[in-house]
Amino acid sequence: MDLPKNESSFYFKHEGELTGRSYEGDFTCKCLLTVGDKRILEIEKSQLTVDLSNPTGNLSAIGTVVANLRVRLIVAPDWFKQAILSLDILDEEVFFELYGKCIGAETEWIKSLKKEVVEKEVAEKEIAEGN
Repeated sequence: MDLPKNESSFYFKHEGELTGRSYEGDFTCKCLLTVGDKRILEIEKSQLTVDLSNPTGNLSAIGTVVANLRVRLIVAPDWFKQAILSLDILDEEVFFELYGKCIGAETEWIKSLKKEVVEKEVAEKEIAEGN
């Protein structure tokens, strides 16, 4: 069985809680990560937290989310590309909102795959039974 395309595109719009700035644009994310992607994700996470002798839960969470976005997002607007590399952003919840969108895309991709598997099994059973 061929897997569905492991990407999802979405439009994102969010107003920053602190600055009131509008963050918007079209994004495309990987729904599931390959083994290689997971390796890169771990490297990114370690780079974001290696200099912290005693990271707080919030800093660890930001590191995890930023690392995931760096690995998962394959198409993004310029404002995001600059913010995710420099981390020069005051509205940190933007990263969390975007990460939530990626996790939602992953959930939908998995549901779609499972539905496809069930439909194929039903069709194969009907063929085997001569229906």
